[in-house]
Amino acid sequence: MKINFTEMEVRIKKLADKTKHPNLLAYATIIFRSGTGDYLSITGFTVWKSKFENGGLNVEEPGKRGFKYVLAEKAFEEKLKREILAKYEYAEIPIVKESSSDEINVDNIF
Repeated sequence: MKINFTEMEVRIKKLADKTKHPNLLAYATIIFRSGTGDYLSITGFTVWKSKFENGGLNVEEPGKRGFKYVLAEKAFEEKLKREILAKYEYAEIPIVKESSSDEINVDNIF
Protein backbone atom coordinates (compact mmCIF):
# COMPACT_ATOMS: atom_id res chain seq x y z
CA MET A 1 0.00 0.00 0.00
CA LYS A 2 1.28 3.46 -0.88
CA ILE A 3 -0.13 6.69 0.54
CA ASN A 4 0.96 10.02 -0.91
CA PHE A 5 0.54 12.78 1.63
CA THR A 6 -0.06 16.10 -0.08
CA GLU A 7 -0.57 18.42 2.88
CA MET A 8 0.92 18.92 6.34
CA GLU A 9 -0.77 20.93 9.08
CA VAL A 10 0.74 21.91 12.42
CA ARG A 11 -1.59 22.75 15.32
CA ILE A 12 -0.28 24.55 18.39
CA LYS A 13 -1.93 24.64 21.81
CA LYS A 14 -0.26 27.29 23.95
CA LEU A 15 -0.24 26.74 27.70
CA ALA A 16 -1.77 29.36 29.95
CA ASP A 17 -0.83 27.66 33.24
CA LYS A 18 2.95 27.38 33.61
CA THR A 19 3.09 26.51 37.31
CA LYS A 20 3.96 22.80 36.91
CA HIS A 21 6.56 23.20 34.13
CA PRO A 22 7.56 26.88 33.76
CA ASN A 23 9.66 26.25 30.62
CA LEU A 24 6.93 24.27 28.81
CA LEU A 25 5.33 26.67 26.33
CA ALA A 26 3.03 24.62 24.08
CA TYR A 27 1.90 21.26 22.76
CA ALA A 28 1.95 20.53 19.04
CA THR A 29 0.18 18.10 16.72
CA ILE A 30 1.20 17.34 13.15
CA ILE A 31 -1.40 16.10 10.66
CA PHE A 32 -0.46 14.68 7.27
CA ARG A 33 -3.30 14.49 4.71
CA SER A 34 -3.58 12.77 1.35
CA GLY A 35 -5.71 13.80 -1.60
CA THR A 36 -8.12 10.93 -0.94
CA GLY A 37 -8.99 11.99 2.60
CA ASP A 38 -6.57 9.67 4.41
CA TYR A 39 -4.63 11.26 7.25
CA LEU A 40 -2.00 10.54 9.87
CA SER A 41 -1.98 12.54 13.09
CA ILE A 42 1.01 12.63 15.44
CA THR A 43 0.34 14.23 18.83
CA GLY A 44 2.56 14.87 21.80
CA PHE A 45 5.25 17.20 20.46
CA THR A 46 6.21 19.83 23.05
CA VAL A 47 7.79 23.29 22.70
CA TRP A 48 10.15 24.23 25.52
CA LYS A 49 12.08 27.38 26.40
CA SER A 50 15.78 26.60 26.84
CA LYS A 51 17.17 26.67 30.37
CA PHE A 52 20.40 28.20 29.13
CA GLU A 53 21.24 31.89 28.71
CA ASN A 54 20.47 32.11 24.99
CA GLY A 55 16.79 31.42 25.73
CA GLY A 56 16.19 29.54 22.47
CA LEU A 57 13.29 27.22 21.82
CA ASN A 58 13.43 23.43 21.64
CA VAL A 59 10.99 20.87 20.25
CA GLU A 60 10.76 17.48 21.91
CA GLU A 61 9.35 14.44 20.14
CA PRO A 62 6.42 12.57 21.67
CA GLY A 63 7.39 10.41 24.62
CA LYS A 64 4.93 7.65 23.79
CA ARG A 65 6.32 4.12 23.62
CA GLY A 66 5.15 3.40 20.09
CA PHE A 67 6.55 6.61 18.63
CA LYS A 68 10.16 5.61 19.27
CA TYR A 69 9.70 2.69 16.87
CA VAL A 70 8.81 4.99 13.97
CA LEU A 71 11.83 5.40 11.73
CA ALA A 72 12.36 8.72 10.01
CA GLU A 73 15.35 10.38 8.41
CA LYS A 74 17.12 12.86 10.65
CA ALA A 75 16.65 15.65 8.08
CA PHE A 76 12.89 14.97 8.04
CA GLU A 77 12.72 15.13 11.85
CA GLU A 78 14.58 18.45 11.80
CA LYS A 79 12.18 19.82 9.16
CA LEU A 80 9.20 18.84 11.35
CA LYS A 81 10.78 20.60 14.33
CA ARG A 82 11.41 23.75 12.25
CA GLU A 83 7.76 23.74 11.09
CA ILE A 84 6.55 23.42 14.70
CA LEU A 85 8.76 26.30 15.85
CA ALA A 86 7.65 28.47 12.93
CA LYS A 87 3.99 27.84 13.76
CA TYR A 88 4.63 28.54 17.46
CA GLU A 89 6.42 31.81 16.71
CA TYR A 90 3.57 32.82 14.36
CA ALA A 91 1.04 32.05 17.13
CA GLU A 92 2.97 34.38 19.46
CA ILE A 93 2.54 37.42 17.18
CA PRO A 94 -0.09 39.73 18.69
CA ILE A 95 -3.10 40.70 16.62
CA VAL A 96 -3.27 44.45 16.00
CA LYS A 97 -6.44 46.35 15.23
CA GLU A 98 -6.07 49.20 12.79
CA SER A 99 -7.37 52.59 13.86
CA SER A 100 -9.24 54.94 11.57
CA SER A 101 -5.96 56.61 10.62
CA ASP A 102 -3.05 54.84 8.93
CA GLU A 103 -1.10 54.73 12.18
CA ILE A 104 -1.08 51.60 14.34
CA ASN A 105 -2.27 52.36 17.83
CA VAL A 106 -0.42 50.35 20.50
CA ASP A 107 -3.49 50.58 22.76
CA ASN A 108 -5.45 48.48 20.25
CA ILE A 109 -3.27 45.40 20.72
CA PHE A 110 -5.20 42.65 22.46
